[in-house]
Amino acid sequence: MVIIIKPSYACNLRCKYCYLSNDTKIENVSLGIEFAKQIILNIKQVLSTLQKKKLNIIWHGGEPLLWGIDNYREILKYSSIELSEFDVKHSIQSNLTLINQDYIDLLKEYNVHIGFSLDGDKTINDSQRVFANGAGTHDVIMDKLALCRKHGLSLGCIVVGNKKHIGHIPELYDFLSKNNLNFKFNPIFAAGEAVNHTDKYSITPDEYASMAIELFDLWFYDKEHKVIESNFVEIASNIVTTHTKGCLFGRNCQDNFLAITPTGDVMPCGRFCDNSLKQYSYGNLKTESLEQILSNVKKSDIYKRYNHIANRSCSKCEFFTICHGGCLHDGFLKSRDFQSKTFLCSAYKKIFSHISKRLNESEINVIQNQL
Repeated sequence: MVIIIKPSYACNLRCKYCYLSNDTKIENVSLGIEFAKQIILNIKQVLSTLQKKKLNIIWHGGEPLLWGIDNYREILKYSSIELSEFDVKHSIQSNLTLINQDYIDLLKEYNVHIGFSLDGDKTINDSQRVFANGAGTHDVIMDKLALCRKHGLSLGCIVVGNKKHIGHIPELYDFLSKNNLNFKFNPIFAAGEAVNHTDKYSITPDEYASMAIELFDLWFYDKEHKVIESNFVEIASNIVTTHTKGCLFGRNCQDNFLAITPTGDVMPCGRFCDNSLKQYSYGNLKTESLEQILSNVKKSDIYKRYNHIANRSCSKCEFFTICHGGCLHDGFLKSRDFQSKTFLCSAYKKIFSHISKRLNESEINVIQNQL
C-alpha cells in the first residue's frame, strides 16, 4: 500500500510547470503533529484490517521539508513504534534545496529514500525550476546532491519532459549518465501552474513518444548501464511478465494508492491534491476514520473507472492488459470525468511497441539484468 502524505503545500520554488497552482502553495495550512500521529494510527488500523504487511509512506508537498525537522523527527520515531509490525518504507519527494546535515542524519537513521527533481543541465533546468525570486536552482541542487551522496543517502531523480527537451535528449541522457542519476522521465501535464505556461512547456503525445523512444534507445544500448530509467524498466517488466505494478498502469490504482492533504482530505492520488479539486475528496480524517473513508472509495465512480474503460475500445488493444487505460489523473484531465483513458494513449502505444521490438531483438537480457 502506498500512502502519500502532504504535510504542507508551501514551497520555496515556483517551477513554471508545477501541477499545483501558486495560490495553493501560498496557503498557510500544515498538519499539526498530533493530527499526523492520528493519521499514522488510522493507517495502522487499515493495514491490520486489510492484512497488508507492506507500506510505503511518501512525504510530499509543496516542499515537504518546510514542515520542519522537529516534526519529522517526532513522526518518524512515532511511526517506527506504532507500525513496527509492518514492513514500512518512508520516502520524501523534495526539491533538495533545503537539505542540511541535520536532515541527512535523521533520514539516514530511518533509512528514508529521497526523490528530487532536476531537468538536466543548467540551461534547461534554470529556465523552469526556479526559486520564488526567479533565480535558478541547478547549482544549489547539485551541491545538495553531492552532500547527500557523501553521506550515502538513497536518491532518485524525476525529469519533467517538456518542450524544452525537444532536440536535446542526447544531452539530457549524457548529463544523467555522467552524474550517475537513476531517474524517471515523466511527461508534463496541464494542471495547476502549468496551465499558465502551456505555450512554453506543453508537448503533444507524439512529441512525448518521440522523446521517450529516443531516450529509451540511448539507455537500452548504453553498454555501461550506469543509470536506470524506472518507467522503462516498469514497462519492459509489464511486457515480459504480463503483470502490472505501480500506479501508472495497474488495473485499479485505488486499491493500493491514496493521498492525504494538509487539511486531512483523502484524495485519489497526489495529483488531485490541489485546492481546485477538493470536490473529489473521499472524506476527511478529522471527521471520519480512514477505514470508513476507504469503504466510500469502492462505491465511487473513480473506483469503477476500469469497468468503463474495459467496456470500450480499450479492451481490444493489444496492450490493454499491461496498460489498463493508463493514469487515472491523465484520463481525468482529458474529460473531467473518470471514464476516460489517458490522453497519452497514442504515445504509449508507440512506446510499448518500440520497447517490445527492442526486447525481442535482444532477447530481453538487458532488462532482466536491471529487474
